[in-house]
Amino acid sequence: MDENKWYEKWFSNKAYLSLYSHRDEKDARDLINLIQRNIPLVIDSKILDVCCGFGRHSIELARRGYSVTGFDLSSFLISKARESLRNTKEKNLKVEFLIKDMIDFSFSKSFDAAINIFTSFGYFESDEDNFKVFINIKKSLKKGGYFVFDFINSEYLKKSLIPESEDFVDGNLILQKRYLKDNYVFKDIFIGDEKFTERLKLYSDIQIYNALKDYGFNILNVFGDYYGNSFEKPESSRIIVISQTIN
Repeated sequence: MDENKWYEKWFSNKAYLSLYSHRDEKDARDLINLIQRNIPLVIDSKILDVCCGFGRHSIELARRGYSVTGFDLSSFLISKARESLRNTKEKNLKVEFLIKDMIDFSFSKSFDAAINIFTSFGYFESDEDNFKVFINIKKSLKKGGYFVFDFINSEYLKKSLIPESEDFVDGNLILQKRYLKDNYVFKDIFIGDEKFTERLKLYSDIQIYNALKDYGFNILNVFGDYYGNSFEKPESSRIIVISQTIN
C-alpha cells in the first residue's frame, strides 16, 4: 500500500475506533452546541459532514432536526456509522452515509452548511490537494452557506507534543511515538506486530484564514476549543473557524 495513503490502512482497522474511544458523544454534543450558538440554521437545514468517520456528529445533528449527509473514504467507518444509526433509540432520523473521497466530490450547491472536524484534514502531501477540500465544500454549499472547520492548532502542538505514550486498549498494549518533521506531525502506532502511521501536514492559523478567503469564504468567528473560548495562538489546543460563502 502507498505509504502516502496511510489513512486507508489505519482508518480501516478496528483498533482506530478503540484508540479514539475517548472521543465520545459528549464531545460531539459540545461541538454541535457551539455550532448551533453561532450559525442560524433552521430545522431541516441540510448539513454535509465531510470525513464523518463513524458518524457520531452526523447522528447528533440529525437528532436536532437537521437533514444530514455524512461521507468518508473508509468503508469500514461508514459501516460502523450505519450500524450506529440502526442502533439509535430515535427512529427516522434524516441522515445518510456515503463512501466518498474528500479530494474529489461536489454536491452542486445542495447544502446549507458543511463541517470538517476532528482534524480530518492535512492528509495529503501538497497544499493543492489539501485545499481541494475547501474548493469542493464551496461547490457543495448554497449561496450564503456555512462552513465549520476544526483543526489542531499547530503552535500548541509543537510546544506540547508528547513523544511517546503507552495505553492498554481492549487488552492490547498500544505504543504511540510522535515526532515533527518537515512541517508534518507523525504518529507511529504499534499494536502487537503491526505498525500504523498517522501523518498530518501542519498549517498555521494565518494559512488557514488565507486559504478560506482565497476559496470564497468570509470568516465569521474563530474559537480555540469546543466550549467556545476565544482562539489564542500559543494556548488553544484547536482552531475552529466558522465561515460563510461570499457568493
